[in-house]
Amino acid sequence: MALTVEHRQKLIEGLKAFAEFRKQTGINALDNYGYREALQILELRALLPSIDKVPGRTGADAKAEDQGYTNIELKSNHFEKNKLTISNWPCAMFDMSKKGGKEKLYKFEGFGHGLFNSIELTLVASYFIKKEHMYKMHPLFDQKIAQYELFKESKETLREAIEISLQEVMEHVDPNDIVFFKNGEIVTIKEEGEI
Repeated sequence: MALTVEHRQKLIEGLKAFAEFRKQTGINALDNYGYREALQILELRALLPSIDKVPGRTGADAKAEDQGYTNIELKSNHFEKNKLTISNWPCAMFDMSKKGGKEKLYKFEGFGHGLFNSIELTLVASYFIKKEHMYKMHPLFDQKIAQYELFKESKETLREAIEISLQEVMEHVDPNDIVFFKNGEIVTIKEEGEI
């Protein structure tokens, strides 16, 4: 499809809306998927009323100091399938290339993973692990880091990251201790694993 003057106008209108959002919030929604974090944070207000974005590209993504959180990690992926289940939920990826990458996993006080419609760019579903259950993720982090170290030693090229599936999360954290959202509402998992 060829770009038209109308496309240019729509793009300019969208960029102006993003610029106004940035003026009001201080968040550049176009930088490093900032819009994804903002939408996840707004959804999580149902659980953590004081949650807010932490400025910058390093360190915590969000905090909810009134609820005792100073380091909330938020991951996201796009999702295109019609039926969302535990087994087809994309993996969350954690960068191991930066100094302290492994250690930072154990410092998360809350962890959320959101899925976004790749066309409309809207939040479709997400899950969140609260502070009181994050320690249950540590054995999974241990396992993934050990696998990563083994692969790193044996291969010349490797993406410096670990991936964690929702199925793996649920092997360590009881599904009843994970808060699931779908289209902005807290939901429960159906028996067949559909969300």
